[in-house]
Amino acid sequence: MTTKNQDKKLHVIYFQVTDIWRRFCEEHTELLDKTFEEYSLLLRSDVEKLEDVLREKQEIIKRVNILEEARAESIKELNLYLKENKQKEVESVSELINVMQQFEEHNETRHLYRFNELLIDIIEKIQQQNKKNQVFLNKAINSLREIREEAMGVKSYSTYNKKGVSTVRPTR
Repeated sequence: MTTKNQDKKLHVIYFQVTDIWRRFCEEHTELLDKTFEEYSLLLRSDVEKLEDVLREKQEIIKRVNILEEARAESIKELNLYLKENKQKEVESVSELINVMQQFEEHNETRHLYRFNELLIDIIEKIQQQNKKNQVFLNKAINSLREIREEAMGVKSYSTYNKKGVSTVRPTR
């Protein structure tokens, strides 16, 4: 393979990978929006709409999984190219960004780098919001348990184990 064809092939792989990262950002942004919507519906106790949002989140996650498969195929193609050219294969995102940096410098852009930074930021926000959603659900579950136990005439006391997990001990 000539150098020009090699550069062209690597350039095509760069654009494939960058497009996948852009689509990751779009899907994760949509997932973040649904996660915020989920919290709002939890606060309003709108169970019917909450079920719809959870189904929508599952559909987004399916699309992210499809993108993940495309990412794996692109990395496999890149690694085959690198192996043919006696270069070290890519094993991490930081290595991928380093390999693709030559095109970003040549084109005076940093699309892949910026998409990756944006993706990390979005994922961190999703994780934070999911924690808030989980705290709300845990409080709601505990409140419902207490109401049920009061109605049944059962008292319980919560204690915490060394990992900070609540354990309930009923008494009658």
